[in-house]
Amino acid sequence: MNKHALLHKSKSEMAYAYDKNTLHIWLRTQANDFKSVKLLYGDPFRYEPVDDDHIHWVWVQENANDEEMVKRFTDKEYDYYFLSIKPEHLRVKYAFLLDERYLYGVREIYDLKDGDATKKFNLFNYFNYPFLNEADIISIPSWVKDTVWYEIFPERFRRGKNSVNPVTNAWGVPSENVTNHMFFGGDIPGIIESLDYIKDLGITGIYFTPLFESPSAHKYDTTNYFKIDPAFGTNEDFKVLVQESHKRGIKVVLDAVFNHCGYDHPFFQDVVKHGKASKYYNSFFVKDEPMLNFKLNEHGKPIYSRGLIPNYHTFAFTPYMPKWNTEDPLARQHLLEVAEYWIKEYDIDGWRLDVSNEVSHDFWKAFRQTVKKAKKDAFIFGENWDYSMPWLGGDQIDTVMNYELVYLIWQFFGHDPNIPTIEASELVRLSNKLLASYPQQITENMFNLVDSHDTARILDRSLENRDLAFLTYLFMFSFPGTPTIYYGGEIGITGKHDPDNRRCMIWDESKQDLAFKDRIKTLISWRKTHEAFKSSDLRWIHHDDSKRVIVYEKLAGETFVFLINSSNQDQTISIKGLEGINLETNESIKDTFTLSPYGYIILKK
Repeated sequence: MNKHALLHKSKSEMAYAYDKNTLHIWLRTQANDFKSVKLLYGDPFRYEPVDDDHIHWVWVQENANDEEMVKRFTDKEYDYYFLSIKPEHLRVKYAFLLDERYLYGVREIYDLKDGDATKKFNLFNYFNYPFLNEADIISIPSWVKDTVWYEIFPERFRRGKNSVNPVTNAWGVPSENVTNHMFFGGDIPGIIESLDYIKDLGITGIYFTPLFESPSAHKYDTTNYFKIDPAFGTNEDFKVLVQESHKRGIKVVLDAVFNHCGYDHPFFQDVVKHGKASKYYNSFFVKDEPMLNFKLNEHGKPIYSRGLIPNYHTFAFTPYMPKWNTEDPLARQHLLEVAEYWIKEYDIDGWRLDVSNEVSHDFWKAFRQTVKKAKKDAFIFGENWDYSMPWLGGDQIDTVMNYELVYLIWQFFGHDPNIPTIEASELVRLSNKLLASYPQQITENMFNLVDSHDTARILDRSLENRDLAFLTYLFMFSFPGTPTIYYGGEIGITGKHDPDNRRCMIWDESKQDLAFKDRIKTLISWRKTHEAFKSSDLRWIHHDDSKRVIVYEKLAGETFVFLINSSNQDQTISIKGLEGINLETNESIKDTFTLSPYGYIILKK
């Protein structure tokens, strides 16, 4: 037994309330260390007499037969055991019984072979979940789990038929590289004209990158949070967009850029003009004087030179994006008013939080209270690129963009010289780790993606191979969480890292990959039709490093098995006893499965 591999933490992602009556318990062990793992549990205060004189009392165990835990995930390193229980009185003490011999508790590991029976039920060594307080349960809007997302970068999506907003480039792919200084004229009327297209894909939620007034094409340097950028249209245009989206059953989420604003924001310009005399001086982080330790151009804007470190905190080191001090009362009030305004006045359905991991937990707590008061079922998800449990306790952010999943997809399926590849066994291990990292309700609602406006397009990472790119979508759509398509991914738009990944949407069908689009539409339809696609219950069946083949099943009443070949060669695998109906061909298959290069089979068992 490897004692160091044993891991459990109470009141954490390993022991949490799933609903007002249910507690989820996880235990990690060394792989193949134990044949049996059981849970002993009961109310910490429930003792009963064992004699008529009520002299001797014993603790009452709620599961008299010791409840067997399920080995949910396994790989070459760890086994992950899971059990869902319903404590009778909503509080519980518990310990783990390993191979009927070892008692793993909060303080020690007891070897029960020594014959000391008192150790087994000594609550001193039991983990404690004090009470399932309903107010503390991580609760995410019920509509989110069933959503298929579409991310739109507004400036490059569609230019309305009657648009007159100024442009620097004609719509399409320019002869030179795409830059953030190019304006192609995408706008809100164009998006409204495209809603039927989006609905026909099967999309039920749109996430828009910033729409608010800003001098740039990307709009992450906000000038006015209460105003739609004039190049995109008017506030009234946006109201129509939300209404028309809702008519089609499509939710609308906006980008909250609250880590920083733009250089031209009135609060910051007041500080530039008045220095410490400005009432907004503490709304930002001025580190030293002179605050503007760089030159300005003829328009009074910063001239950035490589290596510049501004004398005020910014996003990265760009002088164009001063960082908000969200603990300052004026800054906080301003941003919270923004959060409330777009919900109350325009009925948006939630916020995506830009650079959410750089903003204080205290602010996000206040933000959540403001948003949920304005609209109880509004969805809040953050742009966190790493492990995010500190933000996901139910008092700040609902979920995050699942970049931890993206990394696995890029490493196993993708081809990028700057990112190390992984074998199938490592994909299994890291997927298990990820699935055991968060409470189930968070896992079920993660904002999953294969690419975004901040990354290279997945087709570029797939060496322009449509079959390989489709495998990344298939894996993402069948992985627990909600899937996302970055605009144009469904028709084969490619592009390297931003800004090249922000090319204009292709509306000429003769230039679209309509066959790939049909495959994506089918994938969306499968996810909507079969609950197993959405299930958080993923179990690995087989993997082969040499063949780069993975096989896993998803369970939710019905069971689907996904067999995926990420190699460029035909692969044949044998799994005795596995049989089912091919979801695409309706043919029966069993035991032996042949996968074409970058091919797959989906079996309904």
